[in-house]
Amino acid sequence: MKPNSFKYSVLAVGVVAAMGITTANAATPANAATSGAAPINNQATASYSVAGIAQPNVASNTVTVNVSETANFALISTVDDGSIGNDTATNQTATPGGTTNFTHALTNTGNVTDTYTVNTTGNDSPLVTASPDYALGTAPVTFTIVQADGTALTPAQVTALNGQAQTGNITNGGTIRLQPGTRANLSYASATPAARNGNDKGVGTLTATSTFFTNNAPASATLVNENQTIVRLPTFRIAKAATSTVDLTVANPQINYSIVVTNATTDYSAAATDIVIRDVLPAGLSLPNGAASDVTVTGGPGTATISTINGRRAIDVAVADLAVGASRTITFTVNVDKTQYAAANSSVTNNVEVYDKFVGPVGTLPATPVVGTNYDILDSTNNAIDVTRVPPAADQANGAGVDSAGVTNFTRRAVVLAAPSTREIAPASGTAGQATQTTTITNNGQDTEGTNTNPLTFTIADGGLNAAVRPVVGPISVTYTPPGGGTPVTTTIQPTVANGNTYTLNTTTLPGGIAPGGVLAINYNVSSGNVTTPATTDDAAAVGSTETTIVTLTPAGTNAPAATSVTDTTNVRGLTLVKAQALDTTCSGTVAAGAFVQTAINATPDQCVIYRIQATNTSSAALGFNLNALTISDLLSNFSAGADLVAGSPATSATASSTAGTASTSSTAVLGSNYTLVPQGVGTLTFRIKIKNAR
Repeated sequence: MKPNSFKYSVLAVGVVAAMGITTANAATPANAATSGAAPINNQATASYSVAGIAQPNVASNTVTVNVSETANFALISTVDDGSIGNDTATNQTATPGGTTNFTHALTNTGNVTDTYTVNTTGNDSPLVTASPDYALGTAPVTFTIVQADGTALTPAQVTALNGQAQTGNITNGGTIRLQPGTRANLSYASATPAARNGNDKGVGTLTATSTFFTNNAPASATLVNENQTIVRLPTFRIAKAATSTVDLTVANPQINYSIVVTNATTDYSAAATDIVIRDVLPAGLSLPNGAASDVTVTGGPGTATISTINGRRAIDVAVADLAVGASRTITFTVNVDKTQYAAANSSVTNNVEVYDKFVGPVGTLPATPVVGTNYDILDSTNNAIDVTRVPPAADQANGAGVDSAGVTNFTRRAVVLAAPSTREIAPASGTAGQATQTTTITNNGQDTEGTNTNPLTFTIADGGLNAAVRPVVGPISVTYTPPGGGTPVTTTIQPTVANGNTYTLNTTTLPGGIAPGGVLAINYNVSSGNVTTPATTDDAAAVGSTETTIVTLTPAGTNAPAATSVTDTTNVRGLTLVKAQALDTTCSGTVAAGAFVQTAINATPDQCVIYRIQATNTSSAALGFNLNALTISDLLSNFSAGADLVAGSPATSATASSTAGTASTSSTAVLGSNYTLVPQGVGTLTFRIKIKNAR
């Protein structure tokens, strides 16, 4: 409210009331105070003489002066808050632990010298124009007496001070005497408690009580000015960006950092001066050159210095001035020590701190700054150590001062397919005789593989060398062995397309994935032949033939390793049958082992020939399979035109671990029946024939 400019000093109370003037603000009483003095009656007399003779004295008429004393005064705020002359000074800047100056003008607008009692008070303002968080309290007042228009006192006014000091200080409750037409310029410093925070508001008052009014119109004796403070502080918003994921398999892994510090705009903002932005790099991170030249500051001036704190490199950037709404951007790149982040799911969080003082520069920070000594405000992306001195909501989500740290996740993805494997299969496998190839995926990295984040895809492709041997498409089994030799778990997984040969390992198909150090075996079958019992040799794979299968693993996700392949081999193994003969000239049934040949021999009538038929299981001892229910048959018609079977000569034998068949003769053939041959086992059927005499 503005003070009423009407001059109450020229009106007596009755005149004021008669004119109906009943409004005024707190800076000026609603009515003047008056008091009546004894009237001044003045009568003149004269004496004279005529011709030297005294004449009687002559008295004039009496004139009367009725004396009326009128008092009035004004108390206004002179703080330049956009409303000079009001009775309230609003939103004056305050600092925790500091003081805020308020100025007022106390003017004697009456026609009598008056004495005023001046008080500074806490939050008991009758104006109630603010909701305070704290009271300003009492304080001494400094005064200077000048004329009402602000000019210096005249010599006569100085003389009329009559013991009242023209300038000085009065404690709370002290008095100032003012002549009519003079004023006292008042000022005092209100204290803000050190514990107050940004946007806290304080209220106090300065009052002046007229002695004249107290004696004549006590209801209007005191005028009140309200003084308001608001704690203004910077509100820092820290946004730190970092390379989100770093691949530790590269030769020189690095992280790029960007720090943006903004002095956010709020209702209680203040410029930040002489602050320090500090980034203490986490262990394992280092600047390439270890110098200030590694750091770039944009958006305004900033000076970087590099130090070492507890073995870690620290970057301090001093900023002389950061206006409200202004920002500084700090960028740099760091090298990563791989050995520091070798654990599974490793990550690093890099926090930033901003240090500020209420008064004066932060200066050079020690390794461990102390609140109240090195700083008053600490804003950090680690909220646990904040001393921001601003409303808590400012540092919460979407708040003006919300902060974000730089987080980097490390990956060291290394998935390895096992060395190529070799299996053996019969010419016609059917279902039961299919060969099972096993290719293993070993997680040698530090990140879990086969998850939605790090999916793995593998294909099982036919090598195309042998049409009679092929991998079996469709569902396959995988066996997961946890790290440390835990209990293996076998699971069936489906191809991505029905009857396809592509498979994906993720959270759905392989819950939990492959932990670092874990091994996943891919178990797939290979079949041979076109039918279970080949109708012709064309339906079966040739013994001794080979087929390959290519298993390709393709990792996906962040920093995925390159695709790798292994080639598995399936060799067709089975029975070979070799027939040899030896000349037995005396028909004794005994010949040297070396006498058996596969080439032609010459015989004469009545000589004998010994036939040896050897069946061999060509499968290997390590990978092979048994040949069961083996029957060796040699038709009599093969030799009956020129020789006769020697009765009792058929015999069978087998190598160790194999089982020899039973020798017999039918009407059509010499037989060795029901051999069992282990891998590399040999079963033999021998018999003699005697060359017929043609005569």
